[in-house]
Amino acid sequence: MNNIQVGAVNLLIQLAIREGYGVLDVSSATTKQLIIKKPNGVKITGDASFQTDGTDGLIYYRTVAGDLDQAGTYNVQAYIEMPSFSGYTTPTSFQVASNI
Repeated sequence: MNNIQVGAVNLLIQLAIREGYGVLDVSSATTKQLIIKKPNGVKITGDASFQTDGTDGLIYYRTVAGDLDQAGTYNVQAYIEMPSFSGYTTPTSFQVASNI
C-alpha cells in the first residue's frame, strides 16, 4: 500500500493467509477479522470478506470513516476461525501520511 492519506475511506486492506511458504485455504472459515492497531495504540476489529472464495487465502477489509484518522504506522493482522485452525497471522504494517 502506497500513498495512503489520513481519512481514506473505502480503502481495501487485503491480507494473504499463509502457512509456511504457501497460502492457506480459508474457505471454511467461520470467523474472518482484520485487527488494525492505530499509531496511538487503539485497536479496530473489522469483519473481513473473501477476495474470491477463500481457497486462495485472500481476505480483505474496507476502511470506514474514522479508521485511518492519524498519521503514522498502522499494524494489521488477521484472526481466522476454521474447523481445523483458529488463530492470528503475523502482524504487518503500513504508513498513513498526513494531508498537506
